[in-house]
Amino acid sequence: MSYPAYSVLLRVSNIEKPEWLSVALDSMINQTVKPAEIVVVQDGELTDELHTVVDRYKNEYSKLFKVLPMSHRAGLGLALREGILACSSGFVACMDADGYSVPTRIEEEFDAMFEKKVDMVGSVVNEFVGSTDNVVECKSYPETSEQIYKLAKKRTPMSHSSVLLKKRMVLVCGNYESCYMAEDFALFINLLNMSAKGYNIQKPLVYKHFNEEFYKQRCGWAYFKAMVMFNKKFFKTGWFTYRDYVGRSIRTGIESFRHYAVKRRIMHKSYLSQKINQLTNCNG
Repeated sequence: MSYPAYSVLLRVSNIEKPEWLSVALDSMINQTVKPAEIVVVQDGELTDELHTVVDRYKNEYSKLFKVLPMSHRAGLGLALREGILACSSGFVACMDADGYSVPTRIEEEFDAMFEKKVDMVGSVVNEFVGSTDNVVECKSYPETSEQIYKLAKKRTPMSHSSVLLKKRMVLVCGNYESCYMAEDFALFINLLNMSAKGYNIQKPLVYKHFNEEFYKQRCGWAYFKAMVMFNKKFFKTGWFTYRDYVGRSIRTGIESFRHYAVKRRIMHKSYLSQKINQLTNCNG
């Protein structure tokens, strides 16, 4: 079966780890359905180590890579906004700089997109520590378009790092926007608001490193205020009801102050599990 051309869209900032970025890029290069291009948005100045990784791939795959440098740190939403405009293909596969896509990810997502007749396809995402065998959390999302729409009234219904979508739909809905810590949710709401259809494959096609800093950002007063502003914005558009707005704000307040503690316990449990396995192997 032949598949249409697609672009990979990946944003990198100076907080990324060079070794993780290499894994992410290799996983997209080695897809069973090869990308037409990989668009890397450099969100502000990078570290020397990250520059070395980006330059190496750009030199080795000069016809495949398109690097888009931004003069200052614009943030995820605005970086992706510029990035998708630079994508040449009609389909765009989103990818995070700390992720890994299984080799058949794009093939399976295209198959699901055409079979289900939808505009965007995502999957389950596993978070891991150390290696993909050590999964600490499995993030699953509803399967059907109707279920996705229903969940989007409460929380993010798809994982952005796993999504293959139609570029045209993103542009028609207004493109990415700056919504601190909720750029992906805002995009999905805007897409669903214009009757876009989605589908989530019910198995992990993407793995992501557990990033402690990522969860630190989702704690405390600043995060709570940002989410209340987000809730208010989409309440005014009519997406959230008043009940949704109040309920989400209360839940965000509770979760923002307990989220990090929960994740620390997960990390500690994983660490203990690894040490027990090491001791068992040594004593075996």
